[in-house]
Amino acid sequence: MGVVSSTAGHGGGNNGKSKDRKSQPAGEPAQRVSHSQTLWILIFRGHPRDIQSTRVTELHIVFDDNENRNLTIRIKGQHPNFRVEELRDQPPSRTRPHFLQRLAVATLETTSDLDMQLRDAILSTHVNNTESDWTCQSWVGDVLTELQDERFITVEEGDNALNGMVNYIARAPWQ
Repeated sequence: MGVVSSTAGHGGGNNGKSKDRKSQPAGEPAQRVSHSQTLWILIFRGHPRDIQSTRVTELHIVFDDNENRNLTIRIKGQHPNFRVEELRDQPPSRTRPHFLQRLAVATLETTSDLDMQLRDAILSTHVNNTESDWTCQSWVGDVLTELQDERFITVEEGDNALNGMVNYIARAPWQ
């Protein structure tokens, strides 16, 4: 699996040149890249009251730039019973209730539309049911760190996405 900058083709980043971050297993020939998965952070206003601590964050993967083929992964529940939930083929994020912002993280090039390495890496990220102040916002940060460590995204992409998320959350009132 290789990765293209989240800003590739959008006037910045690495000028659309692919960056190979996941290493090809030794002895295997390089495979032709023909599919993509774009990872987004979705931010929703808090409900019924929109304050920083109630803003909701989710991760959203769009397959082959087709907004109708997607996977949303989010944290559900409350402390100490958080769990990960997957939702397939959700309506466009901008049409969902309380939607505020969609932030690009990165576009990963894959050799198969069935490639689930990104999904599996997200699902394998620890859900912290021990710390009472841990939230879906914390989980997204933990996932981005894990994706950086596993070389799905660059440190720059992860940091930019996390900073963007924090900035949108901070725009809500503190209390």
